[in-house]
Amino acid sequence: MKRRSFLKKSATAGLALSALPTLIGSVSVQALANAPVLNVLQQLAGGDDRIMVLVQLQGGNDGLNTVIPIEDPLYFDARPSIQIAKSKALTLNNTTGLHPAMTGFKQLYDAGQLAVIQGVTYPNPDRSHFRGTDIWLTATDYNVFKSTGWVGRYLESFLPANYPASIPTDPLAIQIGSSLSLTFQGTPGALGITFRDPDEFYKLVGKSTVIGGGSTSSGTPADNELEFIRTVQNAAEAYSQVIKKAGDSGNNSATYPNSDLAEKLKVVARLISGGLKTKFYLVSIGGYDTHISQGNETGTHSALLSQLSGAITAFMDDIQKLGYADKVAGMTFSEFGRRVKENGSKGTDHGTAAPMFVFGAKALGGKIIGSNPQLDSANLDERGDIKMQHDYREVYASALAQWFGTPTNQVEEIMLKKQFTTMPLFEAPNSVDDLPDGSLYLQQNIPNPAKTTTTIRYMIPSAMSVRLTVFTVQGKKIATIFSGEQEAGLYDAQFSTSELPSGTYYYRLETNRFTAVKTMVISR
Repeated sequence: MKRRSFLKKSATAGLALSALPTLIGSVSVQALANAPVLNVLQQLAGGDDRIMVLVQLQGGNDGLNTVIPIEDPLYFDARPSIQIAKSKALTLNNTTGLHPAMTGFKQLYDAGQLAVIQGVTYPNPDRSHFRGTDIWLTATDYNVFKSTGWVGRYLESFLPANYPASIPTDPLAIQIGSSLSLTFQGTPGALGITFRDPDEFYKLVGKSTVIGGGSTSSGTPADNELEFIRTVQNAAEAYSQVIKKAGDSGNNSATYPNSDLAEKLKVVARLISGGLKTKFYLVSIGGYDTHISQGNETGTHSALLSQLSGAITAFMDDIQKLGYADKVAGMTFSEFGRRVKENGSKGTDHGTAAPMFVFGAKALGGKIIGSNPQLDSANLDERGDIKMQHDYREVYASALAQWFGTPTNQVEEIMLKKQFTTMPLFEAPNSVDDLPDGSLYLQQNIPNPAKTTTTIRYMIPSAMSVRLTVFTVQGKKIATIFSGEQEAGLYDAQFSTSELPSGTYYYRLETNRFTAVKTMVISR
C-alpha cells in the first residue's frame, strides 16, 4: 500500500495538509488541513516507511550452542568436547543461556529489543545446503519448487502498473553481496539489486549508456528481449544515482567492529540515514557449516557468533543515534540447525530445527517464544534430530502482518495460499485492517436531507479500484456516481437528487479493501 503518496507535507509547521482542490470528472478531490480522517492517514503512513533487515547465516547455524539448554544433562552428554559450560553461558532465564560470545545480543535482550524463537524449521526438513536455502528463501514446503521469493512476492504490490517501463523511485530491496538472492525474485523478475557499497555500485553502472543507442523496435521476439535489457539497464542507471546520492548524504554515528558483516550493516545504516526508501535489505555471513573443530566458548563457532552479535548490536546502536530506531527491525535465519550429538571431528553435522532471532526497538523482545528442545530419544525425530516447534513461515507471516501491516489475505497469497499462525514479534503499525470498518472513509452527505443536489465526501487511503453507488431501501440500484481507479485522496462527489421521489436511500462505497454504507434522505 502506497500510503505515503497520499500525504503532502506543508512547509508550515502547524499545517499537515494544505487545501488542494482538483476535479476528476464530476468528482472533486481535496486535501484538507487537520481533517480527523487525514490525521488517521498520517498515522497509517508511518508504517509504510518501515524497513526490514534480513541477516542470513550461511552454512547451517548450530542452535544448541547458540541458545543453550543450560540445565539439560542430555545436552552436556551429547557434546563432551564442544559443550558450553553453564557457568560461561549468558543467562536468559533459569533454563536457557546464550553463547558467551554474544554479549551484544544479551544487552539487546535485556533491553527488550531482541526475542528468541525456538525450534524453527518446516515439516520434513531438507538437510542439503542448496535445497534448504531455496526453501527458506521461497517460503515453500520441502517438495515445492518456486522461482519467486517470499519477499519478491510481497514487493510486487509496490510496482507501478506499467512496470518495468516505470520503476519505483528507490530500489525496493538491496542485497549487500555479490549475487542477488532468490528471495528478492518476483513474478516480473528481480525486484532487488545487489552491490558491496554505494561507490562500487555507482562505478559499475553509473557511466553506462543505453544499450542499442535508442534503436527502434521491429517487433521480433529477439527485439522484445533487447528492449527488456534496455529497460533493466536504464533502471540500473537510475538506481545508481539514487543510491550514490543516499550514500553521499548518509553517515554513521556508531563504532563498528572489524568484520565483514559489520561493514555490510554499516552500509545499510548509511543508506537508511541518507533517505533511501528501500524496504528490505539482505546481508549474510558465511562459515556456519561447522563439521570440524567447531569449538566451545572459543573457536570457530564462537568467532562467528561474536561477529554476528557485535555487528547487529553496532548497527542497532547506529540506527538509534541516527534517529531511525522506530523504523528498522530485523531477523536472522539459516538453512538448518545442527545435529544434537557432536561428531568424531569435534564438530556437528547437518540437522533440522534451530532458533531464530528478531531484533529492533519495536520488536517485542526480552522473551523466548517456545521452549528448549527436548533431547531425549522419545522426543527427537527418527534420525535423532530436533523436532519443529514453529514453522519458519509463521515468522515471515508475523513480520509481514505486524511490521508492515500487510492484510491477512495478502499474507496468505505471499505464503502461497497457506495460513500460518502468527506470533507476537513486533509492535504493529496502524493499518487499514486495524481500523474498525470502512465507515471511517465515508462521510455523511451534505446537505442531508437533500432537495436538488447533495455532496458525498469519501476518502481513499491508497490507490485502488472504487465504486460509489446509490440504492433504494429495497436494494434497487438507481445510480452509479463513480466507478474506476482512484489515487489516494479525499473526494467530493456531487449527486443530483432532483428527479428522485422524497424518501430514504442508501449510498455505498466499495473498494477491494473495505465497504461502507450510509443513509441519505431526500425531502422536498
